[in-house]
Amino acid sequence: MSLTIPAARSDADPGPGHGRSPALARRVRAAAREDGAAHALALLHAATLPGVLPAGPGGHALIPETVAAAVSRYDTPAGPRPRRPGTGEELLARLPLPGGETLVALRIPGAGPGPDGGAAWAEGLVALRLGLAERALREATDRLKDRTVQGTVMLHLPLVRALVADAACGLAEAAALTSAPAGHRDPAELRRAHRALDESGRACLHLLGAAGFATGGTGDLVRASELLADTYAPPPPVPEGDRP
Repeated sequence: MSLTIPAARSDADPGPGHGRSPALARRVRAAAREDGAAHALALLHAATLPGVLPAGPGGHALIPETVAAAVSRYDTPAGPRPRRPGTGEELLARLPLPGGETLVALRIPGAGPGPDGGAAWAEGLVALRLGLAERALREATDRLKDRTVQGTVMLHLPLVRALVADAACGLAEAAALTSAPAGHRDPAELRRAHRALDESGRACLHLLGAAGFATGGTGDLVRASELLADTYAPPPPVPEGDRP
């Protein structure tokens, strides 16, 4: 699957550096749902931090391997810095995804969310995870709709229906929490949305049973989604006594 992002943009999408547009969130969500994590991450990256490696608060990055190989700078709280030998950049892991794509986990000392792209990336990431959760639920229910237990379709079993409801409730909660106008979302709401999506993904893993732990399937998407949330976690709340 190609990760090339079309250059054309609609009037509703102001393009690179302005990743808070509702149009971009919809496109990222749809790309994750229909094409998977790597394609959606490449789309979000091109629109928010082109040429720059996005980093979380701990200096970690989780990004498609092809994107990581193409960027020459990394994000820091003071702005982008060049990627050079000797900066201490470390490859932590490679995470294969369905379809042959790979995410790479990196750590760069001093890296972190920047003053410009960090918020746009964080907001877009929730839309991306929402699309992945929709994909996971669709794949889980598709797997079960033709399977039977003692003559009963599995999707009709009370326990299975309860798990589907749990997964759907997590999706609805995350969508509601991120429905505020772009750029006006409280980090606390983003954290709650991530937790709701974690719960939705885990319900899908229960629906998949042993298949959810097989490589190359839906379980890989669920685990990649949780790792993205851990890597790019919104900042924790500031205790009242420490506020200016």
